[in-house]
This record gives sequence, C-alpha cells and structure tokens, in this order.
Amino acid sequence: MNQKTRTLFLIMVMFLLSSSSATAYQLMLKEVTVIDNDKVYLYKTPKTTVETFLQEQSIIIDTNDEINVAMNENLVEGMTIKITRAVPINLTLNGKKEEVYTKAVTVKDFLKAEGISQDKLVSISSKLEEKIIPHMELSISTREEEIITNTEIVPYETKLQETPHLPVGEKKLIQEGKDGLKETTIKVEYIGGKEINREIISEVIIEEAQEEIIKIGAENVIEGEDGKVYKYSKVLSMNATAYTASYADTGKAPGHPAFGITYSGTRAKVGTVAVDPTVIPLGTKLYVEGYGCAVAEDIGGAIKGNKIDLYYDTVQEARNFGRQQLKVYVLVE
Repeated sequence: MNQKTRTLFLIMVMFLLSSSSATAYQLMLKEVTVIDNDKVYLYKTPKTTVETFLQEQSIIIDTNDEINVAMNENLVEGMTIKITRAVPINLTLNGKKEEVYTKAVTVKDFLKAEGISQDKLVSISSKLEEKIIPHMELSISTREEEIITNTEIVPYETKLQETPHLPVGEKKLIQEGKDGLKETTIKVEYIGGKEINREIISEVIIEEAQEEIIKIGAENVIEGEDGKVYKYSKVLSMNATAYTASYADTGKAPGHPAFGITYSGTRAKVGTVAVDPTVIPLGTKLYVEGYGCAVAEDIGGAIKGNKIDLYYDTVQEARNFGRQQLKVYVLVE
C-alpha cells in the first residue's frame, strides 16, 4: 500500500470512529420536559438524575418552591418535571403585616392553603377568584374565638367571732385561713385581631378556701347551747313557766279557728313565748337560758311584769319544766 492510499485509509477510519462516537452520544441523550409554572421547556440531556440535570441547566429550586419528583430520582426518557414556584405577597392578616410565600393560584386557593375559613371572613381586599401575582397587597380580617382556661387563687376570708370567754378586745386564732383554687374557662371573641367580647363559660372550684376564724372578747354577748354567739342589749331575770296549745292552757279546743294561734297571729311553736308587752314588746327576739332562741309573739292573763311563758309541743314537756328563774337576753337585731 503506497503512502497516498495509507493516508486515505486513515482518514476514513477516523471519520468512521467520529461518526460512531457522535451516534453513541446521541443515543445517550434523554428527552426531558420541564414545566416551570405555566412555561414549558424541552431539553435533551445525558445526565442521569434530576439533581444533576437541574444543575446542568442552572434551574434553581427555592425552599418555598414545589417539584413533583425527588432530586435523587433517575432521569428517564420522556420524563416531565413540574415546578410550582412560590411567589411573595404582602399579607395583612387581622392587622399584622408580613411577607408570605405562596404557591396558590387564586386568592381562594391561598385562603385554603393558609387554613383561613371563608365562614370566618369579615372583610377581604381582593375577590376570591383573583389571581395571585408577586408582591400583591392582600388584607384580610376574620372573626375568631379563643377558649382560655385560667387557674386563680381564691383568697380566704377572715371571720371575727365575738365571745364572752375572752377579755374584751383580746383575740384568739381558732382556725388558720387557707386560700382556695378556682378554674375559670373564658370564651374570647375577636374581629380583625381586636377583642370584642369576653364571656365566662364556667367556673369550677378545684379547692375550697378555708376561712380564718378569730375569736375576740366582747361585751354583751352570750354563747348559746347551740354553739352560736348572740349579741344582746340587756338581760332580764324572769320567772318562767311553760304552756301548750291545749284547752287547759289557752281555753281553745282543737277545731276552734284560733286553736294554736298566738296573739300576734302566728302559729305557736317551740320558740314562741308569751310576755308582758310593757316589759318586752311583741316581736322582740330573745335568747332564753336553757330554752334557746325565742320570739315574743304571745301574751297571757297571768303573764305580767317579769314573767315569761315558754311554749312546748306537749303537756308532759310543759309539766316537766315547771317554774324556773331564768335569764332572758334581749337580742340585738
């Protein structure tokens, strides 16, 4: 083979090798469609993954953007990559201004994406069908409710009890006070972020407060047999007898319209006493030694001066009482 023939042969071999390489490269290329928002682009690439392909084409995916495939997913022939771009808008929600990024297409879509119920809308600056555009101004006012639960301290109260068993003015702690606890549930209503109403839904006492009890020595007080302390204006020493509603005591038999009825018009009961109105006016509240609290509601023919007649339900009780000299305290109203 002469020199000229050898040269032509080498040129042909190199051409065939070059053509073969180009064909192999073409076979390696994959067709990929990219939909970036509403724009469609067609690419041919030898890259093997979504991430390397995007880097090759300088396509940047921001944090707020959305892509329909994983970055490490393998590229395949005919793959479609869809990118939804988030755009910034200037939102004023219930008076609070902020820039937010959204992939929503319309204002209605934006409300749904942000979890803002249309039922709670008071006002909105754009129509629901309006398209979202970058840096648009959107002002929204809503009606909101909030349930608040507070635990509050219930301060204990101090109770002063007068007693005849201490020197006048001297105090003695009988029971220490203890604060209680109360749980209050409140419903708060807002319009446009401003409170318009606050309503207590429930109040539950978790722990009752214990009152502080202090006894203080006082004049003109008596401690009754019931443990209660009564304040009096004066004390009388009186000749006491007992009576019932019986015919023997009142001259009225059962069936008589006035049977068991006092001079004051009330029905006689334990605690009713007959007095001389010139000594103790009718209606006066009393404490009778050994008998208890009473009200002067009746009179009697034999009850004159410092005499008092105590009502009992049975004749036997009245007989057992007999006649006694007792202290009668005229109580302060």
